[in-house]
Amino acid sequence: MKRELLLGAVLVGLVAAACLQRPPLRPSEASRAPSANLLGYSLRPVLHANPPAPAVDSLAESEALRQMSHLFRLQSDIIDAQAQQEHQRANRLLDEAVANLDALVQYPGMAERPRFRALYQSLTAEYEATYGVPDTLELPRGEIYDIRRELFAAVNEAPSSVLLEDVETAALRSSDTEVEMTINEKVKATMATLLEHPHRHLYPWLRRSATYFPMIEHVFAEENVPDELKYLALVESGLNPHAYSRARAAGLWQFVASTGRRYELTVNPWVDERLDPEKSTRAAARHLRDLYEMFGDWQLALAGYNCNPLVVRRAVRKARQRLDREPTFWDIYDDIPEETRNYVPTFIAAALIVSNPAKFDLRRVDPGPRYTFDYVPVQGALTLDTVAELASVDAASVQALNPELRRDRLPPSREPYYIRLPYGTYQTFLQNYEALPDRKKEEVVVHTVRPGETVGRIAQRYGVRWQSILEVNDMTSGNIEVGQELIIPPVSYRGNRALIATAEGEPMRVRYGARFTRPITSPELAMANPSSVGR
Repeated sequence: MKRELLLGAVLVGLVAAACLQRPPLRPSEASRAPSANLLGYSLRPVLHANPPAPAVDSLAESEALRQMSHLFRLQSDIIDAQAQQEHQRANRLLDEAVANLDALVQYPGMAERPRFRALYQSLTAEYEATYGVPDTLELPRGEIYDIRRELFAAVNEAPSSVLLEDVETAALRSSDTEVEMTINEKVKATMATLLEHPHRHLYPWLRRSATYFPMIEHVFAEENVPDELKYLALVESGLNPHAYSRARAAGLWQFVASTGRRYELTVNPWVDERLDPEKSTRAAARHLRDLYEMFGDWQLALAGYNCNPLVVRRAVRKARQRLDREPTFWDIYDDIPEETRNYVPTFIAAALIVSNPAKFDLRRVDPGPRYTFDYVPVQGALTLDTVAELASVDAASVQALNPELRRDRLPPSREPYYIRLPYGTYQTFLQNYEALPDRKKEEVVVHTVRPGETVGRIAQRYGVRWQSILEVNDMTSGNIEVGQELIIPPVSYRGNRALIATAEGEPMRVRYGARFTRPITSPELAMANPSSVGR
């Protein structure tokens, strides 16, 4: 746990804003994610392009290179110790390398350097192999982070002298949405940036929206959340379920582990439901609704989603005293962190364009496939390859539909685990599953002890108590031998209770239809068309 907390601290040091709400994940997902899948676009996490590192003084640069060189030597020593089966020395060296990461990452631009990123990922992979999968451990992945950097820069460049003048004009507010779609210079600057290179983000967003928006619309309607908030997923993740941020956020809605758990998302060494599009969407809807109840204003709720709500609340209290009335988001604009100031204009810009693609002369795109699946309860810790074979589909399809799985098998759960299978394959799966020997349906996993392992580390790897391993294996002490087989006791896993309650123990066939919402309109939307948008 100490090592995991230290690595978590390394990532926290990468955060530019102090109040970001959200979390990273583990390196193993990149090797397991399919390069193409039934959703119609790549779900393989993509490391964002490496921008040039900012200039630093020569002494600092020299020290950074010296520390990086030391880390490479430690990595070489770790491999050498493993080759000689000196596992205690290898673990000690790994601990030292992790500690050095914390110091090295503080240098400006270090996280963007290709050599550092390669070193970081190899060491975190080594950490996972030694200590098991931690809660969150990853550098940012997904193109959304580069896009947000560009969009936020555009907001900052927009003139601020006209900001209050703009937003105080009632005609600039959307008339058909619960969330006010204010159009001002900040929003128009962001729209202009988006429209400069639509193939980089807008066209992929439009394709992915055909896949995920019908599901989001359905869940938001059930949870009584304004439909237009679905566009927030564009800003958060670019509708990429595998997006991870350096603020330790994950999934379509970029939850940190603690916030996800608060909304009944399971995050453990076996599953991370923040990456489950459907379950995380329901959690996001409830979180947004709670924030609205806190602030009574959707734009302020959005600010609270991006930033610690307490920071927003302090800014609201300060503005209320100054104005002697209830403040709006634009009243507290200068009193909140830059990341959050830029967040709401970016959301509005994305919503206006993506809901009105023809108005902005965007060409039609081939929509992504519908988000459809058979939702099936399965007893037993089956491998995903076995599940795919039973359903007569390829394993990549099963992986793409179940991004929450952190390993190549179902969790050893006492209760049936609900897994998504390609639409229409349940009967084939059921027929083959019933013919499967009972011993393969057991909910336990057998672990073969490797050199250097202890009962405690094995327990940490599988997310169980070490006492439970001793009990289920009828052991009185933690003494184990290389090659010994240990039964890993099942965990109690219920998943997202709202979704499981809907299924009531039976398989479900889910087929989300076409989008049913109308475009967002505004009396002043004409001022934001491509010919008039400018910075």
